[in-house]
Amino acid sequence: MNSYRSLLIAAFLAIPPTSNGQVVVNELLATFQSRLEKNEEIDDLCDSLEEFESADLKALIAQLEKTWPRVRDGYLTAFASAAKKGSTGSRNNDQKRIRELRGEFMRVYAMAEGPMKEALKKTSKPAVDELRKLLAPTPDELLAMAPPTLKGQCEAARKLARFRDEALKADISIISADAEETLAAAEEKIAADAGGLPREGLKILEKNRKIAEKDEIPAEEARGIEHCNLLRMYVGLNALLLDPKLCEAARGHSKDMADEGFFAHESPVPGKKTPWDRAAKAGTTASGENIYMGSTDSHAANMGWFYSPGHHKNMFGAGQRRIGLGQFGRHWTQLFGG
Repeated sequence: MNSYRSLLIAAFLAIPPTSNGQVVVNELLATFQSRLEKNEEIDDLCDSLEEFESADLKALIAQLEKTWPRVRDGYLTAFASAAKKGSTGSRNNDQKRIRELRGEFMRVYAMAEGPMKEALKKTSKPAVDELRKLLAPTPDELLAMAPPTLKGQCEAARKLARFRDEALKADISIISADAEETLAAAEEKIAADAGGLPREGLKILEKNRKIAEKDEIPAEEARGIEHCNLLRMYVGLNALLLDPKLCEAARGHSKDMADEGFFAHESPVPGKKTPWDRAAKAGTTASGENIYMGSTDSHAANMGWFYSPGHHKNMFGAGQRRIGLGQFGRHWTQLFGG
């Protein structure tokens, strides 16, 4: 029997009988354990909980509340240990691969715009995708490379979390039905801690979130700024500080393009002819501008700029320090500041 199954069953068997509903509860737990051993779904078991008497549910919950912390903690400890080894199983191998990929990316960045266009698709985007997995892996990506025993522990923990929450909901219990949510949050934290994004960059991302909330930056603009910053961090560049005044200038230019029916860096609107004019009018300075039209999704705008050599050079300029993003409908303007 696999170790995670032994752990789970031993945890259940260590609990003494609790109520008159113990026979019913034991039968249900035996079925649950059998599903785990056979790696079968538990949807029908969760649905059946609505038909149980309150006394039986309370007996079940009493056992689950004693079992769940042991299974959860055992799994998370094992997951954290595996995550520390990195995506390749060796931190040294990870760092070597990261340096290789960043070198490939920067070689394309240094190209003339003509040959650069095709290389952005063939070299730069695959490099960024792999860097993301190395530097900011998701829990499921880490688990995909984990040994079978850890995958089994994960499966058991996730199913037990769901079973526990459904029992609490069926009993309308005052205990929070939050096992699935807290387990997922713990997995995310372990994955984030195992990643290799620079601490200084992560601090800027957090500061940007606070600025966005304080200055009421539209959510899609804030998402687009964070996405751009993550792309920069993957390739080894600094994260950019959100400048609300650059957002204001960018948003205004996007609106002007939509209202006046033009698509250009040079605006016919008096006092707003150039990006530098528009930034100054908003009370700040700018060092570069990208424009995009065609989607209400900030990710689409960023990727449109990523694949366009001139815009790409703006996005990944080493001298950039600030960023603003402004949306109006399907129009986007991205402004940078040194």
